[in-house]
Amino acid sequence: MNIEMVPYLLLLLAILAGWLTDARVSILFVGIAVAAGLVLGRLMPISVIWILTLGLSLWLPTKFQMKGAARLLFYAVALILSLAMLSHRLPGFNNLPIYENVQFSVDSIPFTMFLNFDQTIAGLLLYLFFIKPRQPTTFGREQILVSLKVWGALSALIFTIVLSIQYVRFDVKFPELGWIWILNNLFFVCLAEEALFRGFIQNGISAILPKTKPFAMASIALASTLFGLAHYQGGVPLIGLATVAGLFFGYAYDRTKRIESAIIVHFGLNLIHFVFFSYPALIAN
Repeated sequence: MNIEMVPYLLLLLAILAGWLTDARVSILFVGIAVAAGLVLGRLMPISVIWILTLGLSLWLPTKFQMKGAARLLFYAVALILSLAMLSHRLPGFNNLPIYENVQFSVDSIPFTMFLNFDQTIAGLLLYLFFIKPRQPTTFGREQILVSLKVWGALSALIFTIVLSIQYVRFDVKFPELGWIWILNNLFFVCLAEEALFRGFIQNGISAILPKTKPFAMASIALASTLFGLAHYQGGVPLIGLATVAGLFFGYAYDRTKRIESAIIVHFGLNLIHFVFFSYPALIAN
């Protein structure tokens, strides 16, 4: 194993600890991961400022039971920092490239993938300090069945659309380093995106709207629209596809009240795409 992957392995352990135990164990691994990142040059000292600021902006409102404008101010800071970290806008993170302009098929557009410390740490902190304390403690058979049903319906819809518009074609494969893609997509990408757009934004919108079904659907739609717009670099087709997918992710989260459900649907869709279809898309004619 490349020694430069050590900070990301420790970050993965922090995610698993946060899900299986409590926040204190997870934060311990976060601290070790940050230290390893600084030693190995994957993090610059300024990154610690962003990480601490985001963590405090999420933890302090709950710790001191803030209300009104003070609570809103802290969460606004958390939202801005999370968006910046997910879009890699803040300095101090030297993310590790895994794929650089790799074509998985002769007619597929080149694909680049990094292990992103900034994106992942933002998602983990959102989960630990905002999402986990607010969601039910159980995630069992019923929630898993909901997740699988939503995943099946979404997959049937999305792949019908993308094949009909020739966005992808059938292309069964498992590229070299595919196992890293799986770990990265599940624990880093899907966790971060669902924590922000479903756990924080959708949950935040629904918290200020009346508790009725139409308003619940409105919160899902708004969060999904923002999710779609966040994929602007992929052009109009990807914005539209991401928005549609976001509706299903949001629905799964709304039904189960567990972020794991949205992550399952999100990752399941991505995995089918990666293994069975052109990835990430066909070269435009």
